[in-house]
Amino acid sequence: MNYLIEYHRQIEDGNILVGEELKKQLDLLIQDLKNPRYIFDKAPGNLRIDFIETFCKHTKSPFNGQPFILELWEKAIIQTAYGFKIAETGLRRFNEVILLIARKNGKTTFIAGIDLAEFFLSKGGVDIVCASNTSEQANILFEEINNMREQSPALSNEKRSKKNIFFIYSPKTKNKIKKLSAQSRNKDGYNIEVGCIDEVHEMTDSKVYDAIKQSQSTKKEPLIFIITTEGTTVGGFLDNKLDYARKMLKGEITDERVLPWLYTQDNTQEIYDDPKNWVKSNPSLGVVKLSSYLEDVMNKSKNDHSTRVTMLCKDFNIKQVDQGAWLSFDDLNNEAKYEVNTLKNSYAIGGVDLSSTTDLTAAILVIQKKDDNKKYVLAHFFMPSDVVKKRMEEDNVPYDIWIKRGLITLTDGSQNDFSLVTQWFMKMIQEHQIRPLWVGFDPWNSQYWIKEMEELGFNMEKVRQGVYSLSEPMKQLEADLKNKLINYDNNPILKWCLSNTQAKVDLNGNIQPSKLNSKYKRIDGTVALIIAYAVLNRYKIDYENMMS
Repeated sequence: MNYLIEYHRQIEDGNILVGEELKKQLDLLIQDLKNPRYIFDKAPGNLRIDFIETFCKHTKSPFNGQPFILELWEKAIIQTAYGFKIAETGLRRFNEVILLIARKNGKTTFIAGIDLAEFFLSKGGVDIVCASNTSEQANILFEEINNMREQSPALSNEKRSKKNIFFIYSPKTKNKIKKLSAQSRNKDGYNIEVGCIDEVHEMTDSKVYDAIKQSQSTKKEPLIFIITTEGTTVGGFLDNKLDYARKMLKGEITDERVLPWLYTQDNTQEIYDDPKNWVKSNPSLGVVKLSSYLEDVMNKSKNDHSTRVTMLCKDFNIKQVDQGAWLSFDDLNNEAKYEVNTLKNSYAIGGVDLSSTTDLTAAILVIQKKDDNKKYVLAHFFMPSDVVKKRMEEDNVPYDIWIKRGLITLTDGSQNDFSLVTQWFMKMIQEHQIRPLWVGFDPWNSQYWIKEMEELGFNMEKVRQGVYSLSEPMKQLEADLKNKLINYDNNPILKWCLSNTQAKVDLNGNIQPSKLNSKYKRIDGTVALIIAYAVLNRYKIDYENMMS
């Protein structure tokens, strides 16, 4: 049977419900079956399906010891990943699979079965890697693979496979199954045929992925499975991967080597409207995952915010930010972009949050255009070069990538040079003719910089960081973000800062920004933006009269 065609048919007939993202991907794959560039060979996928269903058994209650019979969606993925070949070369088309699926749908068991199939079916001398963000998570997958191996007398026969504390290996073929994580000291020296990366939602960078990818440089048919639920890490590895996959689905990017397979909801409201929609992100609902479990957490989520955040993220793959955050991810997320040239010859309002060593320094320009209700935000950040490595470890974010993208300007040494902030404002004027009429600042730690800015003709406005100065502009910013009236060019650092911000509330209902949960949660971009809003409030009529 062609399981891809059967899965697509069941969806078209209304027997199986999936979200629009997966439906779009399956439609494209069905079209590709007729594309002369590709041939579709069921045999490689069927070989692995047969192996899993013949030799692999479940290891966890309530299915412990039972044969691992794959569901239709699992067979469709395996057959698709292994079956499409480039007609000209005969080599496998896909070298990467991105499977986004809600928790408790059997994904770890699924990966374990794939890894064991590769281990026993590969010719010899290959490394198969089970990887994750932490050593603990990678070990969970490794132990599941080994437990599944030990369940089968045929697979655990010492002539075929053995295990030590480092890896599972075959005395005959010299194949190995190893663990790899972001915490691994040595990520080089592998000879990886197939890499499975589990739960990438906490990864802030691509180091584990890059290590696997680079080790496959000599392979004609390499393959990486990225299998995960959604997470709360903003701007990390998973966000970048999903952004890439969704651009593929929209036709903005063409990449025939990547196979996105995303079990997602079409919106948040549908999960409350009708339980039948739950299967969109839970394809094993009723088989592995119980509907009664979802009913229970759904009821609790109506009265408990923390349960709601976890449920939406982990059970329905709807992106969330950490519990206690000022804004939900839906509120702060805006992927709209703009060309800075479209903002030329504009007046702006500036906001700055200065720092010396620990935090980022953030500079913001807010621009409004006549007959346009949106606000356009230009954000730039500054950081001492000597602390970049340390901050990457502490903050767990990809500062190095942001620096390469030109989103951060480095100061030589261990302290920020605020003259670089001045230079950025001058650059906006000289190169883009974007002139800040007023620039807001917190007077702490800013004396010499204010003098420098004033000598260049900038009108500087004090905005002290406190509830009385920041409450109203913070509330206005919240409303504008929720109504998608702020286009911040999808700046990942500003988005990260917004996600890290907590609203500290006083007895009178006034609010001010504070860091969420940890001293390593930077909010400098948020503070600079709120300061700009405070200045905008002071000069709202004057500014509107000068809009172009």
